[in-house]
Amino acid sequence: MKLAVQLYSLRVFAEKNGPEEMLKLVSEAGYDGVEFAGFYGKAPAEMKKLLEKYHLQALSAHIGAAAIAENLPYIDELGIRYVFIPWVATETFADKEKYAELLASTAEAKALLEKRGIVLGYHNHAHEFAGGGDYMKQFVEDAHIAAETDVFWLHVGGKDPVSYMKGMGEKLKAVHIKEAAAGDAAALDQPVVGEGVIDMPAVFAQAKAQGVELAVLEVEKFPCGEKEYLKKSLQNMRRFAK
Repeated sequence: MKLAVQLYSLRVFAEKNGPEEMLKLVSEAGYDGVEFAGFYGKAPAEMKKLLEKYHLQALSAHIGAAAIAENLPYIDELGIRYVFIPWVATETFADKEKYAELLASTAEAKALLEKRGIVLGYHNHAHEFAGGGDYMKQFVEDAHIAAETDVFWLHVGGKDPVSYMKGMGEKLKAVHIKEAAAGDAAALDQPVVGEGVIDMPAVFAQAKAQGVELAVLEVEKFPCGEKEYLKKSLQNMRRFAK
């Protein structure tokens, strides 16, 4: 199983220090690679050189369905193998016309990626489960795409992460590893992975049982310095992934 960092986690660090220092930080912490959420104004070839310099793999990326075509130069140059749609608003799911447009743009994006052997999927937050519904499952099934489950947002959305992962079956291709604190988790800093309320050993065990090859650390709010957090979380992630 490859262990990566969703670079959105380091957006503040990147703003202060630049994308190269951000990649250096991830590399020195010991991760296999990264999941992109934007490309920091770098040309595809420039970003590839930075990844090679710091011995990191471009394992995946978060890109909206309608923006995938314009980002193909990055996807191709960096060798990205998984692309996940990071967000769809509730009103899009709930409106038949908007949902039909989403399915159409997703189908177009999927066709472009499948030619390249790239997996397209959807990444959940908590709003997909409001009111007892499950827009995550509906979209994944209707669009015939894969799933990247975010265990933090499943927890916030009232779902048991392990059970939900299991229910995704073969569609589950990646897992966002994001810890939750006790109480109002969405309003609090995330603890180091393995030190919060989510059963991370069970999450990793379930991911392995389903043949998931990618676990991606994401942090909304750091409880300590980025360097310390990345290293401590990776130590636990490696232990759980054994």
